[in-house]
Amino acid sequence: MNIVEKKELKNSETRQRLKDANRAYTECISKDFLNRFLAGEKVSADEFCVNERLAMQKLDELTYGKLPF
Repeated sequence: MNIVEKKELKNSETRQRLKDANRAYTECISKDFLNRFLAGEKVSADEFCVNERLAMQKLDELTYGKLPF
């Protein structure tokens, strides 16, 4: 397992890309999922913003490594 010191990540390019991907996912969920959910539709967040979520997960793994569970 690759453990990276937090101080090494603070200004890294990968971490910035992760922050950007997180922002894109959050905006997508807010626009696409949340409105339908609040309108009472039976929707699952997993059905929305799949590309954004996958990009965020990939960058998260590159930045922090695999989760132990």
